[in-house]
Amino acid sequence: MFDLRRLEPEDLGLILELQERIRSGLADTSTFQTSTPEFISYCLADGGHCYGVSRGGETVAYRMVYFPRDRAFNLAKDTALPPAEYSRVAHWDTIAVLPQWRGFQLARLLNTRALADLVETDIRHLLATSSPANPHGVRSLLEAGFRPVRLVRKFGGRLRFLCYRPSPAGWPTEGPTERPSERSAERSGERPGDGPRRSVSLGATEELERAFQDGWTGTAIVIDDSGPRLALRHQPLPFDDESSPR
Repeated sequence: MFDLRRLEPEDLGLILELQERIRSGLADTSTFQTSTPEFISYCLADGGHCYGVSRGGETVAYRMVYFPRDRAFNLAKDTALPPAEYSRVAHWDTIAVLPQWRGFQLARLLNTRALADLVETDIRHLLATSSPANPHGVRSLLEAGFRPVRLVRKFGGRLRFLCYRPSPAGWPTEGPTERPSERSAERSGERPGDGPRRSVSLGATEELERAFQDGWTGTAIVIDDSGPRLALRHQPLPFDDESSPR
């Protein structure tokens, strides 16, 4: 039985210890961006929402949501979202699970609670980053309704997918413009009739950048004989320079 609770400012030390335990257990530590005590304290106070999952009195996973407001670091600046909407942005920040507790759907548990709490706020845009070298992290974001929409370099020049999710309704539904085969739909993880699609290797940086520039968004992680690939659908971001989400 897992217990989930909203974390408070006095839980700063708990998060610092847990993030270090998780980071030190990774084969590639560059896929995990640690947070400073100052940043965590901001999110634990009124600058975000933080959650922890515990088992037998031990905290085994946490999720941080960050409200950038008028602070300098706002991922919306890497999109066409108009500045008037920046105050309605939240970053789907760090999520981390101790290695021995992966596979218990704790990310889904944390994401469901965090999304439910945001319904009661004025947040309308959710943004997140994830490393292309971490397909499991990208898949977790996709399951929470995010879609990779750009490649950016953050955190000292590290390559990251920039992922977006409208809040609270999620992405608008659009009718099909091209009916794919049953086989291609199965490989991409989407339903037949969802419109034109393609897939690109997670390591093909230039091809991914061109696809995003042409209005494609990521919809699934596909792992086949050639390695992990990002399945994409042609659907631009649901806003332009003069509007909030449609």
